[in-house]
Amino acid sequence: MYLNVQIALRVARSPARLETLASTFTYQAGSDLDDPRPVFEYHYQRESGPEHPRCHLHIHAIPRHYTGERPFPRLHLPTRRITLEQIVWHLIHEHGVHPRRPDWHHVLWRHEAHHRDNQRHTLWPYDPPFIPPPGR
Repeated sequence: MYLNVQIALRVARSPARLETLASTFTYQAGSDLDDPRPVFEYHYQRESGPEHPRCHLHIHAIPRHYTGERPFPRLHLPTRRITLEQIVWHLIHEHGVHPRRPDWHHVLWRHEAHHRDNQRHTLWPYDPPFIPPPGR
């Protein structure tokens, strides 16, 4: 299993800071030789056109009774903006990926809180993605 992370950044003019232009998180189970399709792909594209939502998800499993004209893995399922910390939390919590350190929940929450504070003045609201660790 592996998580491929691609993030494109640029320097914003006012205030001077880095901002994300695009990010892609792709989760692969097994080797490319077994099945080259990822389990899921999440995309964020700040300057996307009207053809799909700026935040969207591709799921490469196909529901048995899906009858849409477009192949299911090619659908752009709308989401809100998702951080790398949220993806890592999801993989540990729901996919059984073993964390590399015992305080993983606190570390993810601290970084997520920092991101949340930075996003306080954005154009769209930001909600905490998961519950805080015990003792918060």
